[in-house]
Amino acid sequence: KPLTLTWDNGQGLVFKRLLAVDDKFMFTIRDEVENKGGSAVTLYPYGLVSRWGKPQTQGYYVLHEGMIGVLGGDGLQEYTYDSLAKEPVYGSGGATKGKAWNGVTGGFAGITDKYWAATAIPDQNVPYTGVFTERTDGATKVYQASVRSDARTVEPGTTVAATQHLFAGAKEVNAINEYERSLGIKKFDLLIDWGWFYFITKPMFRALDFFFHLFGNFGVSILV
Repeated sequence: KPLTLTWDNGQGLVFKRLLAVDDKFMFTIRDEVENKGGSAVTLYPYGLVSRWGKPQTQGYYVLHEGMIGVLGGDGLQEYTYDSLAKEPVYGSGGATKGKAWNGVTGGFAGITDKYWAATAIPDQNVPYTGVFTERTDGATKVYQASVRSDARTVEPGTTVAATQHLFAGAKEVNAINEYERSLGIKKFDLLIDWGWFYFITKPMFRALDFFFHLFGNFGVSILV
């Protein structure tokens, strides 16, 4: 069942977050801010996924593991953990390295493993800034993908709402394709790494999957 979290900051703002999740681990997050104060406030819809500690990767050049996103006109962006560490300093302080894409509409930003992924998915109709960063917290490397939409002004006596999604689950082809269709997520199918020869591998997968469900045996499907 959906869960509602509420917090009053004691300065006139009441925050509400509605969390819902389906059986394939797509979360819907609706944030509302009510301004009971006497002056307008400016806030930014924001979402992120982060990984604490550099994971052990398989290191296959045909398999991407690391930061991933579809970000505006630049399209699919894939950064390994090592390549992200080579990016220029991002922001102030000099402790964070990263890459930003400004004025993006549609798509997502996240972190992917071989079979699993976690992605922040902003409102597909609102411009946002997508960012990949690496920083050090103590002795731990922290990798983060974030999305931040443009500023929203909450006038006194009004409520402003924003809805985002978070996918955190297995990269099942049919589920990913359905989310791209039903939620209108731009090129969400690229969350799965089909390789350079995607025009061969995608149809081949479809054939294998079809025969597997027909015979119930992957060995037979491969032979066919």
